[in-house]
Amino acid sequence: NLTPEELEHIPEHWLSFPEPAASIHYILGLIYIGFFFASIFGNGLVLWIFSTSKSLQTPSNIFVVNLAFCDFVMMFKTPIFIYNSFYRGYALGFAGCQVFSVMGALSGIGAGTTNACIAYDRYMTIAHPFDGKVSKTKALFMVLCVWLYAIPWTLMPFFEVWGRFVPEAYLTSC
Repeated sequence: NLTPEELEHIPEHWLSFPEPAASIHYILGLIYIGFFFASIFGNGLVLWIFSTSKSLQTPSNIFVVNLAFCDFVMMFKTPIFIYNSFYRGYALGFAGCQVFSVMGALSGIGAGTTNACIAYDRYMTIAHPFDGKVSKTKALFMVLCVWLYAIPWTLMPFFEVWGRFVPEAYLTSC
């Protein structure tokens, strides 16, 4: 059920495998519906609580909020995956693949580097208990650096400067 224009974006490697059973696609779609609602609720709750409670707006929690934001963005690409799962393939074409990939790359790289910031914050707190606290300004600067790092690594494959975003094996994600 793929057009020649869609086939040119799919690596030949994936086309050499038999199509997965419809039941696998439907099961994945149902599982991801659960993930979607749990993640939107959980990360939305974290964002809401940490942004409305002044006592929780500490430098360390800036990283937690950024991580919740990354996870929130990651789950907002899930409807594309669910739609593709029930369609049993590449339903939204190349444009849908690009949107899915940009959201995933940006939030995935953002989450990974935010975890590194959290590790650095924990290290400074433990290794230097009296003078190792990360200030609010430094935490905000580190979060800015997270996004300044994630953006080019996301845009390079989007513009096919370095690599490219392509559908994966089940043709439900890119």
